[in-house]
Amino acid sequence: MFMKNMNYSVAAALTSVLFWSTNALAAKYGLAALNVSELLTIQFSAAAITFLFLYILRHRDLRIFSGLPPLKQILIGLVGLVGTIILQYIAFGIGNILEANVIAYSWPLIVAVWAAVVLRNRIGLAGIGLALIGFYGVVMIMAAKGTLNFLEQGINPGGAVAFASALCMAFYTVASSNIRMTEKLLIPVTLIGAGSCFIFACFQNGGWPEINDWGIAAYIGVGPMAIGYFLWSYAMSGDGAKIIAPIGYATPLLSTVLLLVSGEDYTQRTMYGILLILSCSLGVLFLQHIHSKS
Repeated sequence: MFMKNMNYSVAAALTSVLFWSTNALAAKYGLAALNVSELLTIQFSAAAITFLFLYILRHRDLRIFSGLPPLKQILIGLVGLVGTIILQYIAFGIGNILEANVIAYSWPLIVAVWAAVVLRNRIGLAGIGLALIGFYGVVMIMAAKGTLNFLEQGINPGGAVAFASALCMAFYTVASSNIRMTEKLLIPVTLIGAGSCFIFACFQNGGWPEINDWGIAAYIGVGPMAIGYFLWSYAMSGDGAKIIAPIGYATPLLSTVLLLVSGEDYTQRTMYGILLILSCSLGVLFLQHIHSKS
């Protein structure tokens, strides 16, 4: 019975990673038909509807907004989900999506610095060493003209916004250690995200694109955001968190591969930066996994 349940958990985790890995690729094609605020409005709306459906299906309860989580938890969710996603998609829209995607996945490096200050042990010191190397990769990509002199050459704006997205995710990772992101929390968070993006979209232009152009944005909300979370939560229940969690480390690597296969442009310098960020982020996540098991 244990092996059967574990097989289901592994399948759920792998499916989640596949969904998450298509996020940037889907955004690439979605932004060809929609602007950022339109895409985000549809994405958050689709995610909210999916979370509503999942909550009703699981709990057989229509009292969705009764007993909402405390305001503090909702604010953490807003920073962690809405802030991270909005900044990430702004970076996708104004910069190179391959570079922005990798920089957004540098959040484990930021967490590693925090952990080193708190833990003050060998794992923390090893993590901060990897973080410093990874941050050099971030700097390589963020440098607008291929040099590290930001004062003279400037910073790549897409890379800077992507790093702000990584900061939001790092904050959420640290702040949510005792918070469980249930549908009760995710429903109001995604609804607020949808509403705020809708207001901005209305001010940005006078009309909405044809409904035929909404498909990819809706997929991102239903697939990577909602179903991906739901399946990952299932996979992490019970003993899954200790055994299966490393599967999640494949997400940034696979998403990068998908973007490269789709024909995204890159320079040799960019590729060096990507390799540094991905390898160091994976190393930091692995160290955190070892620490959680000890």
